[in-house]
Amino acid sequence: MSDRKTGVWLVGACGAVATLTCVGARAVARQLKPAIGMLTQTRLFDGLEMAALDDLVFGGHEIRDTDMHCAAREFAERAGILDSALLTVLQDDLAAIDANLRPGYVVNPTPAVEALAERGRVVKAENPRAVIDGVQKDLREFQERHDLKTIVVVNISSTEPPANLPIEFATLKAFRKLIDSPTPRDGLSAGVLHAYAAVDAGFPFINFTPSPGSTIPAIMELALERGVPHMGSDGKTGETLVKTALAPMFAGRALRVLSWEGYNMLGNRDGFVLNDPDARESKTRSKDNALRQILGDDEPHSKVTIDYVPSLDDWKVAWDYIHFEGFLGTRMAMQFTWQGNDSALAAPLVLDLVRLAAFAQGKGESGLMPWSAAYFKSPAGVEEQSFGKQFQLLEGYVAKHRVAAARAKRGQ
Repeated sequence: MSDRKTGVWLVGACGAVATLTCVGARAVARQLKPAIGMLTQTRLFDGLEMAALDDLVFGGHEIRDTDMHCAAREFAERAGILDSALLTVLQDDLAAIDANLRPGYVVNPTPAVEALAERGRVVKAENPRAVIDGVQKDLREFQERHDLKTIVVVNISSTEPPANLPIEFATLKAFRKLIDSPTPRDGLSAGVLHAYAAVDAGFPFINFTPSPGSTIPAIMELALERGVPHMGSDGKTGETLVKTALAPMFAGRALRVLSWEGYNMLGNRDGFVLNDPDARESKTRSKDNALRQILGDDEPHSKVTIDYVPSLDDWKVAWDYIHFEGFLGTRMAMQFTWQGNDSALAAPLVLDLVRLAAFAQGKGESGLMPWSAAYFKSPAGVEEQSFGKQFQLLEGYVAKHRVAAARAKRGQ
């Protein structure tokens, strides 16, 4: 296997985030666009041997009847970020990615996802084990075809509805019996089965969605058994990012937050899927938990609302109202509005996490990657939600490896 080439397998390969991840990586690698937003491209990571963007090979599963060319041009028309000149230059790059796309799997979907799948290309698997076998077959063929050192599997598919997780998720032994059952049980999902397939095959897994993934107990056990790094859940890109940076200010000044209302509007397919009440509950739950942990107070009234506004396309708007109390009971308020392109915020984080996961595996690390907590709304294995303190975890991890790299270089 190549010492340099790293595969990136995207679950939801032609969604907006995946599309901008692929196009952005190729544009930066060709020095056509700057790497703004990619922390791993900054001086913080100087001295660490990480997979170069030009050595990332992209593929993935997609349930819709589309390809990277179509997805990129659709994104350019809707979001106004990509231009036709750039896509023309990257035409061969996109064709290479298209050759690595495979039909996806649907397991206990929401009505919205089911509607997308009905017009797409979906593999009909008879049972959970068949899904896992199919995913692993695609991954191994991808690795062999491109002579890849490893593959980082990233779940950036549509949010799955919350469910009462089966008791079999608690241990690896019980989970293996569950996936050998003849039909998918309630609680099993495409995200969980992709996570199992990746980790079982020895590949790092990143869950960028709020859906269950590799951080259920059974798969965490498997990751340690297989020696595989993994992390999740729910990429932190917008309103929650601001919350986790701003809320420590109130706690640090002993100001009492009375109410924190968050209202979100978004379009695109993410908004369409989150228009389903069950899927929306998964998202709002992860957005609200961080605030209460930082404030250390369950008393404040807090609510997160998400509305689907089709005309916004990939642009997300969040308005937050904070009602707080100061000295002598003086009541005051703060408001902020956040408007950003969701995919432009998420794509560099996906690329960072891919490089970090591949780096961790190369260093023989396994299990959770708690030092990557700053990238997630609900970071597994980390209770701390303050963005500043989470970032310190990453700085500490990088510093440790920079020291080790410097010592190794002096010893040569």
